[in-house]
Amino acid sequence: MESELRKVVLILTDISGYTRFMLSNKASLVHGQVIITELTKAIINQIEIPLEISKLEGDAVFAYAVRGESEAEWEAHKRLIGAKLQMFFEAFSDKLAELIGSNICNCETCKNIEKLQLKILVHSGEALFYKIGGFNELSGADVIIVHRLLKNSVKSHQYLLLTEAACRDIEFPERLDLVEGEETYDEIGAVKTHIHLLPGGENFYGKIKNERHYSSRFHVIKNEGLKMLNSRLIGWGLKKLPKFNNLPAAPE
Repeated sequence: MESELRKVVLILTDISGYTRFMLSNKASLVHGQVIITELTKAIINQIEIPLEISKLEGDAVFAYAVRGESEAEWEAHKRLIGAKLQMFFEAFSDKLAELIGSNICNCETCKNIEKLQLKILVHSGEALFYKIGGFNELSGADVIIVHRLLKNSVKSHQYLLLTEAACRDIEFPERLDLVEGEETYDEIGAVKTHIHLLPGGENFYGKIKNERHYSSRFHVIKNEGLKMLNSRLIGWGLKKLPKFNNLPAAPE
């Protein structure tokens, strides 16, 4: 199996917020799966060159950008990556507002859609690339670091977290308010971070919902239809619930 060490920017987006209580029955869990899937797809749709998807990790998307030899090209890519990080959050927020505005279901999952949050973790370093079944798999210390950062001391639940190394490899379209921090992990040591807190909550999503008319009949039929279709397919045994990191297993 051939492998190659490359310089990379590593990006991990993670959706969380549902509690075990909200997903205590199968109907609620199916609706939760549909909602998480739609939000994940909204993020995936924003990924384009130089960004590539390494893998989908349940309710997380692991993506990367390879740094090539051309400095001029990389300068352009740094700006594009910064813009894309902001677009991930915008796409997530827009889809979440749509799902809130079009909801007519009273299950615990659907009543608490606005509690879902997005964390975006970014680190820069090196990764060992090797192919399995035509897909690029990444490994190495820096890949471990970006995943370890999922468990951190940030008090907010919705934020963009960049390591010091990532800050050097990314340029944002506009200046962001960043708060310095530090995380410490066994066998890794201290990792300096820079955190940008992202807005959220009922008022924030309500404004988007009203501006985009997401309570319209079209959006209600589209999104409620997805829940009904998936519930039927799973009930008939034609589809299995996907596994998500932040959702419990399906009740029997």
